Formats: sequence, structure tokens, C-alpha cells
Amino acid sequence: MQAYQSAPCPYCGATWNPPGAQACANCRNALPPPSPGYAPPGYPPQGQEQQPPAPAPYGAPNYPPQGYPQMPQYPGAPNGYPGQPGQPGSPYPTYAPPGYAQGPGYPQQPGAYGQAPGYPTYAADAPASGSTALRLFGQTFTVPMALPPIVVRYQQELAYAILGVVGLMVLLLGVTPALASSQIAGADQAVATAVIHQSKIDAGFASFFAPDSSATDLAGLKAQAVKDLQSIDNALAIVQADEAALRGADQRLVVLQFVAPPSGAAIAAERQRLKTALDGLKQADEALTAGSNQGKVMMPALDAMIDFTKMYAAIGKHDLAGAGAPYPDAQQKLQLAMSLDHAPGVPDALAKQISAFNDLVSNTESLVQAIANKDAAATKKYSDAVQAGLKTLTALEAALPADYEVKTYAHLQKGYDAAMKSLKG
Repeated sequence: MQAYQSAPCPYCGATWNPPGAQACANCRNALPPPSPGYAPPGYPPQGQEQQPPAPAPYGAPNYPPQGYPQMPQYPGAPNGYPGQPGQPGSPYPTYAPPGYAQGPGYPQQPGAYGQAPGYPTYAADAPASGSTALRLFGQTFTVPMALPPIVVRYQQELAYAILGVVGLMVLLLGVTPALASSQIAGADQAVATAVIHQSKIDAGFASFFAPDSSATDLAGLKAQAVKDLQSIDNALAIVQADEAALRGADQRLVVLQFVAPPSGAAIAAERQRLKTALDGLKQADEALTAGSNQGKVMMPALDAMIDFTKMYAAIGKHDLAGAGAPYPDAQQKLQLAMSLDHAPGVPDALAKQISAFNDLVSNTESLVQAIANKDAAATKKYSDAVQAGLKTLTALEAALPADYEVKTYAHLQKGYDAAMKSLKG
């Protein structure tokens, strides 16, 4: 057997190459030179082994003895082994270790590993040193000084941020003060309009506080009631329209008070004027709403009174057909009045009057039916009920003083007038 074992061939791994061989005995590729090293005098250098005495070749004379077969020579690598002389190259390339020459016909090993696909590269986005060139919004600008790398790297983001700050400053210092001035002027106009309407609103108060009509007939009373109610409703509509305009102006100023700090003092002063006007209008609204609701109850009640008068007069004339004809209309009008007598501002005494009057009209209709049926007992019963109902209704009318509206709502008119007077100043 071979006594010497060489370093493995880097291509085929053979370890039987003799010392100092320039090429592999197996694959015929060039072997790497031995690594130089330091050795003391008398010792071979590192990487080289002391060559032992060459053994006697096989088949030397008298060895082995004649008649014994000779040991066969090593046949070499099997057929198809890469690098075997005369064999075509392997379809799988091999690579020499770094520092060694690559055998012919084999691709050279790359010097470094490439970037794995699918992963981002981390190239420097900005130069390590400052730059004097900026590229913003598609344009390149040169500045007279070197900018820090962080500024150059995030130049687009910084530009947008600065642009946003500038836009905000323009909005706060240029646009919103002008808008606030316009809204303050609009609020002033709304206040001025409310002040101008004072005379019409006071006319509504006058109709509400007017004494009862001196007319002796119900038709005249109804005509005066219609006129008074129209005046009250007109004044109330003006009050509510002014309130809506002032509230809208105040809501817009509330928003501007937060986005227009330079105009904060002017906005606060204007909102105080709006509050004064709204406080006065609120008092007028309460009083005129009561007057309107009372008038809406009295209008159908007056119509029912006119119908009852016709029924009562026909009974006195023994005209039963004429007495019963107005009843359906009277009943319908009283139902309408009773559906409205619980609205805000309608006194309880007026609601009781309407209820008592409804009973009187019903008893009168029952009296007409009793007379028509010649039912003496029923006639007496309902005749007494009608007389009692007339007395009850008279007592309820006296329970509600004639100056009830003035005593209850005059102070609200004074508050409204005081607010308008302060706004004029």
C-alpha cells in the first residue's frame, strides 16, 4: 500500500498524488502550490513534508518472486467521473476555492454573494456630505450654502411641510380675518334689522293688550278679534325671523372665534350684541306667542257663540228646525277650540270657559230634541240645565280679569324695548 497521503485534490479529492506533483494524477487539474512557511534550520518548510525514501517500484527484480502475479496498476477514476482524461465535462460546474486557479472549462467562482431577490437594497439616499442642490417640485435649485444630508434626503417632505405651514399662516393671518370682518358686518346688519322692526313688534303688543271691543254684537266682536290676531301673528313672524337670522350669525361667529384668533376680540364683542338682541326677542316671542294662541282659541269659540245665539233665539220663537240647524257647526267649532286651549299662554280660566260653553250648547240641542218629542220631563230637565249653564259661563267670564294680558305679559314688552334701546346706542 502507499505510505504517503497527500493533501486532497481541491477538484476530485484524490490523496495519492506524489510530493511535489504539479498536476493531479487523477483529474489532471493543476494542484495548488504548497503554502510557504518558516522552519528552523534543518527542517523542511511548513506545508511540505519530508519526502521518505522512494519505495522500490512494483515489479522490481526478485520482488515479488517469479511466478507470483503482479499487483495491478490503479485504473484511475471510474468512467464519467469529472475531470477524467478523455471524459466530457460534467454538466454541474465546480468551483475552485478562493486563491486557487480555476481549471480550464470551469466557470470562475464569483467574488461575493449578490443581493437576494425580493429584498430592498440599502443604498445611501443622501450624500454623506452636504449638498448645494435641491430638487423641489420637478425643479432644481442651487443654494449658496451646503445643506445637511438629512435636509437633502428629506427635501420633498420638508418642502411640503413648509408649504403647509405657510398656507396655514396665510389662512390664519390673511383669509380668516377678512372672513371674520365680513361675518361681523353681516351680524351687525342682522342686529340693525331687528332694531328697525321694533315698531311693528310693538304694534303687535298693542293689539294683544287692547281692551275688549265695545261692540255689542258678536259679529263686531269677531271682526275686532280677527284684526287683533292678524296684527299679533305678523309681529310674531317678524320676531321669529329675526331670531333665526341672529342665531345663524352667532353660530358662524362661534366657528370663526376658534380659527381667527386675531379677530377674537371683535368677534366676542359682536356676539355680545347678538346675545342682547336675542334676549330681547325671546321675551317678545313668549308674549306674542301667548297672544296668538289665545286668539286661535277665541276665533272658533266666537263662531260657536254666534251659532248658539241663533239656536237660543229660534227656541224662543218655537222654531225647532231653526234651533237645530246651527248645532253641527257650533259643535265642530267648539271641538276645534278645545283642541287648542292647552297651548302655551292660554290661561286655565279660558279653557274652563270653552268647556262650560260646550256643555251649554249640547244641553241646548238636547232641549230642542225634547221639545220636538213632546217629552215634558226631558224638556224641563234640559231647560234647567241650559239656565244653569248660562250662569256658570257668566261666572267663568268674570273670573278672567279684563287686564289679564297686561298684568301677565307687559313686563316682557318692557324687556324687549330695553334691549332694542341698548342696541341703538
